[in-house]
Amino acid sequence: MAAVESLKLKLEKILEGESPHDIFVRWKPLSEQPIDWTPVLNDGVRLNIRPWMTVGDVKKKGAGVLRDKPNCKWTKDRGKDVESAPWYHLGPEYGEKVAARINDHHLTLEEKKVARGEK
Repeated sequence: MAAVESLKLKLEKILEGESPHDIFVRWKPLSEQPIDWTPVLNDGVRLNIRPWMTVGDVKKKGAGVLRDKPNCKWTKDRGKDVESAPWYHLGPEYGEKVAARINDHHLTLEEKKVARGEK
């Protein structure tokens, strides 16, 4: 029963979407970032399953709540963002150069709601 309760809490964190269990889409501005776990197929599988990997392992090491660990590259993507990209200047915060394609950035629900004008 304890394992079920633990899993339930982990799944609720994902559905809520609070940092670091949120979906971060590097090519969308802050006002368009998903608030809760609202997957968009055009954003790609890697982005949409990432929250399921962040809540801690249930069974298999590195798989989060999934059955198997997917073969995904979670670090920054190759290439550089263009200056008009919404997260162009994010690289130095993570020890990278400006225009690095950082995927491991997390936003709080508060930041997203303020950007959308919901608060």
